[in-house]
Amino acid sequence: MKILTLFLKRLLITAIPLVCLFIFAEVAFQNNRKKEHPTDVGLGIMLLLAFILIILFIGFMADFIIRLRKKEYQTALTDLPFLLCFFIPALYISCLWTGGDGFCSWVLDSVRNL
Repeated sequence: MKILTLFLKRLLITAIPLVCLFIFAEVAFQNNRKKEHPTDVGLGIMLLLAFILIILFIGFMADFIIRLRKKEYQTALTDLPFLLCFFIPALYISCLWTGGDGFCSWVLDSVRNL
């Protein structure tokens, strides 16, 4: 039961900023549509999303390392799904930027087959 509560806490920590960003994005896009000369709101939303994901990744990575040092392995395993969710899109984008040779071709093929 302890593992489930730890997982749900981490899910809540991840979900709250993303839901707030989604609501902010919806309001910003609605207001942008009403303007006579719409601006590029999507870039600002993307930068906010990148900032949120970087902060969450750093936080989960720090928690993962602390839990491993304290030898709380089961607790550290609750961080892994969230770290993978933040790491896979970053890996995919970096593979697209580098051209997709070697290891990146395997990553790109596996993501495209999803």
